[in-house]
Amino acid sequence: MGMRIAPLSDVLGAEIAGIDIARELDAAAFEAVRGAFLRYRVLVFRDQYLGPGDQVAFSARFGPLEEHDNRRYNLPDQPHVMVLSNDLRDGEPVGVPDAGDSWHTDLSFKETPSLCTLLQAVTLPREGGDTAFACMTRAYAALPADIKARIAGRRAIHNPSKLANPRVEISPLRKDAAAFYSGQSARFAEVAHPIVRTHPETGEKSLYVQPRFAIGIEDMDDAEAQPLLDTLFAHQTRAEFVYRHRWRDGDLLMWDNRCLIHYATGGYVYPDIRTMHRTTVLGDRPY
Repeated sequence: MGMRIAPLSDVLGAEIAGIDIARELDAAAFEAVRGAFLRYRVLVFRDQYLGPGDQVAFSARFGPLEEHDNRRYNLPDQPHVMVLSNDLRDGEPVGVPDAGDSWHTDLSFKETPSLCTLLQAVTLPREGGDTAFACMTRAYAALPADIKARIAGRRAIHNPSKLANPRVEISPLRKDAAAFYSGQSARFAEVAHPIVRTHPETGEKSLYVQPRFAIGIEDMDDAEAQPLLDTLFAHQTRAEFVYRHRWRDGDLLMWDNRCLIHYATGGYVYPDIRTMHRTTVLGDRPY
């Protein structure tokens, strides 16, 4: 029957069926996937039970892959694959146990953040475990004119450490949290990116702030910056901008970090297990 592409909501997302990613797509099929990715921003590939090597091979067609910072949870034979999981082995987590527990876009704290993330369902919980996405292109377009004027030309300060961010909490599942986030503070200097980002392929403008990593506004006193950020954060997750994905066995999700934020909604408790394999494609410096 060939490839089938069907929208999943009026906001974001399309389902792609009828292809086997483990077999390399020809040039025409791959360009169709790329076009759908730019149009729908979130792609859901159904019935893909990819091994880590196949996931890496498909991900790498979109660009160079990121080296994950938290190497403890990388697969030993596939270091570009990070394990996200609440599963335990000898009392210790086998993957990042608190990944995505706040609204964020992946790796915005780097000088060159992520283009896209690909997430393969390995083990799904009996209930919960959804991932929510919010469209920052629509969110920016819907901002009042006075807010647009206040953020025009401004840059937000991004920091990876939860220790530096009073808006987020450290999960009790993360026993190594203090050492890990202290290490992040030492390894990564704060970076500033435009609050309004231009998509390098579509030319659309999007909000490029989120509560996980954006902690301030460059050259603006906190007395003014923090209320402005709070306004943006409350606005950007309004229901009309959000698609919530309910995972199925065999799902591979791919999303555009340049114009989306996302959030792992939780709703499951060990021994109900959620395990995912994540790959991330290197992007470009925001402008």
